[in-house]
Amino acid sequence: MKYGQGWEPKPVDWSSTRGRILLAASVLFAQRGYFGTSTRDIAEAVQIRQPSLFHHFQAKHEIFRALVELDLGPSIDRMNQRFEEQSSWAEKLHLSIAYDVREILVQPFDARGLYQDAVLALEHFESERQGIALFHDQVERVIEAGRQSGEFVALDPSFVQRAINGVLFETLREQGGPAGPMRHERPLQAADFVVRSLLVDQSRLAAIRAATGTRLHQLEPAAST
Repeated sequence: MKYGQGWEPKPVDWSSTRGRILLAASVLFAQRGYFGTSTRDIAEAVQIRQPSLFHHFQAKHEIFRALVELDLGPSIDRMNQRFEEQSSWAEKLHLSIAYDVREILVQPFDARGLYQDAVLALEHFESERQGIALFHDQVERVIEAGRQSGEFVALDPSFVQRAINGVLFETLREQGGPAGPMRHERPLQAADFVVRSLLVDQSRLAAIRAATGTRLHQLEPAAST
């Protein structure tokens, strides 16, 4: 299954023509939306002819799909890693949020235009819808497990999951895309904001935050490797 255990998106050399197509398309999707962007627009932004673009991507939806894969696939993989670790549910959730926020702020492409319901409802993106549902299920599993263990207060996991999405997207909008100023404190602040609202014993937050800070220092951003 695409986005399943062990699946990875195709790596990208961002200096290559394929990489430059993806970068330019991500900016246009963020600025104009999927429906307001054509392959001609993307080719012109990269300063290549459309036949050259079609050598790498046969259609606009393939470009869009590749960007979603690059954004969503690593998030699913990171959450799978959290499940395998010996840590509390609060630590898993805090690290997951902080790690995801850091990655979306440092990745070279603009993800602001990738998660529009009207676009993802198109038949081309069934696998992406399944991947998003899988990621949401992962987050809800952590929240529900934390509630059952007594770490978290009783809140609807789907509501918390949507709130986490809002935090992720807002940090990206705040930065204004890859060219915007990086707010290095945001990953920990975003994770604090969510986990504080869930913790039964909020005195634990300082230790959880310290553990996440250590792990983030050990785990280099994917965009820098």
